[in-house]
Amino acid sequence: MKASAKGVLQKMLYSVTANLTSLAISIILSLIVPKLLGIEQYGYWQLYTFYVSYVGFFHFGWADGLYLRYGGKYYDELDKALMHSQYWLLTFLEIFICIGIALIAFFFIRNSNKTIILIATGINCILILPRTILQFLLQTTGKVKEYARNSIIERLLYASLVLVFLFIGHQNYEFMLLADIIAKTVAMIGIAWSCRDIVFTKGVKLSLSIGEGWRNISVGIQLLIANIAGMLIIGIVRFSIEQVWDVSTFGKVSFSLTISNLVLTFISAVSIVIFPIIKRSDQSRLPVIYETVGTLLSGVMVIFLVLYYPIKVFLTLWLPQYIDAISYFSILFPLSLFEARSSLLINTYLKALRKERAMLWLNGFSVGLSLVVTGITVFWLKNLTLAIISIIFLQAVRCFVPDLFLQKEMGMKYSYEVLWDILVTIVFIACNWFVGGLQGWIIYIVIIGCVGFIRRMEFINYLNIVKGVVM
Repeated sequence: MKASAKGVLQKMLYSVTANLTSLAISIILSLIVPKLLGIEQYGYWQLYTFYVSYVGFFHFGWADGLYLRYGGKYYDELDKALMHSQYWLLTFLEIFICIGIALIAFFFIRNSNKTIILIATGINCILILPRTILQFLLQTTGKVKEYARNSIIERLLYASLVLVFLFIGHQNYEFMLLADIIAKTVAMIGIAWSCRDIVFTKGVKLSLSIGEGWRNISVGIQLLIANIAGMLIIGIVRFSIEQVWDVSTFGKVSFSLTISNLVLTFISAVSIVIFPIIKRSDQSRLPVIYETVGTLLSGVMVIFLVLYYPIKVFLTLWLPQYIDAISYFSILFPLSLFEARSSLLINTYLKALRKERAMLWLNGFSVGLSLVVTGITVFWLKNLTLAIISIIFLQAVRCFVPDLFLQKEMGMKYSYEVLWDILVTIVFIACNWFVGGLQGWIIYIVIIGCVGFIRRMEFINYLNIVKGVVM
């Protein structure tokens, strides 16, 4: 095996191990927490995780700029004094932002539960965002082992605290928040120690640090807005559901989305390793890598959808109080097909090719479409089923349009792989929503088996390409 390929596989192993650990923990928590918490309490916990997912906006592209500007470099090549100043400048900024969020929550939010959630969200700005700089530096310089270790510690501690709190009788969302904050605090200290040659060294002059920070923000702001816009495509629908219906309905929809997207925890492991590889690859190889990974990814995810029926049967028996949410799996389960392509392939390529502006416009288009569709399905028709269907529709659009752009940008002959994904999704929903049960599941397996047989040589050829690179 080539030395470089061996190194890539080792890094991928570290990353996959961390994300498999996270996946296992997420599965356990997704099964136990809704079982022991009431539906309303679970809804507030999901509302907290929803809000926290957007705190990345408050570094204003700072960390993204570092990620883009220093992507492909090695850790020893970094200017440690300059990185030190960036870390602490952002830390002080987030302290002020946290205070601001807490004041707004205390004086302007009447719902006491939402006040608590917003204050906890503000605390997350301090715990997550400065750490993000260190995480990005570890990821983009190839120090995946240190990043993976920190991630595993955080998830294990979080899961342990949640389970302890639940089983000693603290079955309310406030203790879930406390467990999350404690775990993130420990993880923040841990990664600071791993990067102690950055965090605890002597910094540069304030004027130099501010200038560097401004350059990072200037580069990263477009990527940040593009990422936030990407999250808003579905986030707008979820937020509107909470506003029009209630926190319990929001919790049920979030439960369906959580189960549907569990596989993405594993997929993100591969994207962490792929980004530096693409940055260092010859431009002429990028189209081949894109087509190969895209086709094989589709094949894997289509097979993954076969797990739908056994999962649905198990969840129906385990969580009968969530029967309404489980019924929407037949619509939302294929979401992982599009999310995986966006996370692993499309976004990775857009960042590696420095297409932040294009990423911004592409996601901006999808956000605009999301606003229109949400306005119709949620606020005008007030139809929850149509609102949930719109989630899968919007995610398909989010994949299809950037895929067209990237293939055109790289001068590729269009592969139509995303159209295969869309067709598979239509078949899946038709089989499991309209036919349903064991019969619908068997029909899906038969159809996919036929498609796989027809395309078998195509998949074999792409597997041989991967084998030729690794061996």
